[in-house]
Amino acid sequence: MNISHNFLKTILNPLRETVSEASEAIMNIYDKDSFETEIKSDGSPVTEADNKANEIIIRALHNITPDIPAVTEETFNHDEDLPQGAYWLVDPLDGTKEFINKSKEFTVNIALIENSIPIFGIVSAPATGEIWSGSFFERPSKFFRSVNYFNQFWKYKHVPGGLGGGNTPDPIRIVMSKSHQNEIDKEFLHFLEGSFIDGFPISYKVVEKGSSLKLCAMADNEADIYPRFGPTSEWDIAAGHAYLISKGGRVCQMSSGKHLVYSKVNNILNPAFVGFRNTYLKDTYLPLIRDFYKKLV
Repeated sequence: MNISHNFLKTILNPLRETVSEASEAIMNIYDKDSFETEIKSDGSPVTEADNKANEIIIRALHNITPDIPAVTEETFNHDEDLPQGAYWLVDPLDGTKEFINKSKEFTVNIALIENSIPIFGIVSAPATGEIWSGSFFERPSKFFRSVNYFNQFWKYKHVPGGLGGGNTPDPIRIVMSKSHQNEIDKEFLHFLEGSFIDGFPISYKVVEKGSSLKLCAMADNEADIYPRFGPTSEWDIAAGHAYLISKGGRVCQMSSGKHLVYSKVNNILNPAFVGFRNTYLKDTYLPLIRDFYKKLV
């Protein structure tokens, strides 16, 4: 089936109700003194909150869109390929480690995939009650992107000959995981410290976020760039990716520089990728980030 903007608008409220119900169930378990936790075959934890939210979402999606199959982290069979055509891609509790550690930075993620693109996504943060949603059809117009591109030039570029010999741009806000930062992340930040744009040193600051909140932070202008070198699955980022697209952002593969795609055959894992708040940041920083990545591989 071909998904339309009007179709997505008709199901938005039921989907908001669904993530709210799943979020409430998650918080009921979060507030307990203890809860059941198991370790999956890949070494990642799963709790009764994951399973309860999964049940709620699967039931709701079947009622809302009975003709669209749903793939969730908790039920996916790695020996099977993803569905053909449109399908829901769900992470009922993204950031299980944050949940277990009583951090508030975990989310409920529901994305709609069609033609390998996340065309719609809804993200809920159970601990705060926030909900984000957006679709491919809502992405900024070409004219708006052009105006925004021009504005970002003045915000993030050194301009030789300006007041005092050149403008000092705002620091680039690099968003990274609260619980998954590793040595490569540290190497990347060290690489930035010795790198230049247009002959001027790069200035940055790190913003720490858990789960898909990193993508939402870029869409909400709280962060600029999200580099991810470690492993993630498609359901981890699809909903946040869709929301970012709706706000004019991009997610690109580090190896090729091309847009990140979904529905890969025999592989639910994402390659190393980098997200950008807008196309200006992508055009400016993607070549530099790819140079760093090439040295890793």
